[in-house]
Amino acid sequence: MPIQGSLPKGDYDYVIIGAGSAGCVLAARLTEDPQARVCLIEVGPRDRSLFIHMPAALTMPIESKTWNWRYVTGPEPHLNNRTLGQARGRGLGGSSSINGMVWVRGHPSDYDQWQAEGLDGWSFADCLPYFKKMESFEGGRDPNRGGDGPLKITRSKADHPFYEAFLRAGEAYGLPVARDYNSGDIEGLHVTQATISGGRRQSTAVAYLHPVAHRPNLTVLTGWRADRVLLEGDRATGIALRRGRETAELQAGREVILSAGTIGSAHLMLLSGIGPADHLRASGVTVRHDLPGVGENLQDHFVASLMFRASGTRSIASDLSLWNRPRIGLEWLLTRGGLGATSFFEVGAFFRSGPGAAYANMQHEFLPFLADFQDGRVRIDHGYQYFLSQMRPKSRGWLRLRSADPDTHPEIVFNYLDDPADADEMLDGLAQTRDMARQAPWAAMGGTEVAPGAEVRSRTEALEWMRRIGNTEHHPVGTCRMGHDSMAVTDGEGRVHGILGLRIVDGSVLPYIPTANVNAPIIMVAEKIADRIRGRAALNRQTLRHNWLTP
Repeated sequence: MPIQGSLPKGDYDYVIIGAGSAGCVLAARLTEDPQARVCLIEVGPRDRSLFIHMPAALTMPIESKTWNWRYVTGPEPHLNNRTLGQARGRGLGGSSSINGMVWVRGHPSDYDQWQAEGLDGWSFADCLPYFKKMESFEGGRDPNRGGDGPLKITRSKADHPFYEAFLRAGEAYGLPVARDYNSGDIEGLHVTQATISGGRRQSTAVAYLHPVAHRPNLTVLTGWRADRVLLEGDRATGIALRRGRETAELQAGREVILSAGTIGSAHLMLLSGIGPADHLRASGVTVRHDLPGVGENLQDHFVASLMFRASGTRSIASDLSLWNRPRIGLEWLLTRGGLGATSFFEVGAFFRSGPGAAYANMQHEFLPFLADFQDGRVRIDHGYQYFLSQMRPKSRGWLRLRSADPDTHPEIVFNYLDDPADADEMLDGLAQTRDMARQAPWAAMGGTEVAPGAEVRSRTEALEWMRRIGNTEHHPVGTCRMGHDSMAVTDGEGRVHGILGLRIVDGSVLPYIPTANVNAPIIMVAEKIADRIRGRAALNRQTLRHNWLTP
């Protein structure tokens, strides 16, 4: 059935809320069974906008009220009580339609930790076959990479002098080069791999949903909002929907599956009366099931941006001037090439904050120009920018209701830098980043540090600077985490503890944030749980061939 806005009659086996990174995967995989009737519901619009598909235009959907939920977090108690924007995708493809398209699996130890803490079947050896299943890597199939999956993954060109200087400066500092950071050699410098193919964004809507939208057992609804899960006793039976003043209910014969994201799924659980009982009562919501972990365990990658002016070198900022943008857009429309075909995040690095880190716990993402967000617009200037991110923070935040009104955004506090160890790691990473930026390859570019700036010298001054400017990496996870303790919300297959017929499959179930931009791990989780929903045996465990790329 084609994608539509009108509500069809009839019941379904599975009702999936949210057509994002996980929901599109589930819709495609579950409807491989022709007997399974699936309805996928998305409050946002279809992904028809050119700004969704053109990689270089990624700031436009992020700044849009149409494509972005535009959540606000905070006040953040350890960031001078600042409030921060939190971008979450709204529309087919969800956050995979508005993200930076950087493709990172994470470190094997990330997933081995899940297994060690009681989540059987979630070691990296269990996850690797699903990472391979979902991708068609530009380099082709090999023992570590997939060659015929839905998502096309390509290597960035990285052919600007600033990209080359970033890589050579990192080498001069002593970082290794990761030949394929998604084959287990994550530590070191790399040219980025991206969900871009033929100059076009590869969202999960593009890769998974649109190719199967014709299936007669799949219904895709856009423009409908899920207000609450319908419950009969301890069983989920369907979903209450709304579009404007029109309301409706859809029944799910087998399962209701929440794939509305780390913020959306936890919010919907609370609105449905599933969560911490005292908080629900205080918010005016009838308690249907006391589940104290809903909304807790919120995690994100904290980021600080180091900025450098460049003199005597023509930067990409010149090409991105207002009068050049129509030319960039026209070239992309005609050829799917040029600057319109890149997200500009073409090089990066993973490194350790110090000898105490078991494996790389810091990330560099890099831009060959300066980008400053002000008043909903992006100001671009000459220079280059290191984004320093902490990969495995100890600090934990929360999500809570402000109101029982579904249209009121929840309270979201990430609690960045609450744990002193997080501040120490960031300060150590900052010191190393400044050293990398002083290496000889940058000298020819005439780089001058403008943030933090020469006046910021001591660790105390650097921490004060981070509290002033630190921000989100837009990688929230964990609010409905998998596990078996009293604060776990879901089991190892995404089933909600204590509620039959209700499952959560998205970033909210991740127990710990991985060493990765989280889109790839979330898609992997959806692929893996889709097999469990269908009653299929898990794919055979596989181990990485670390010597595969050795000359």
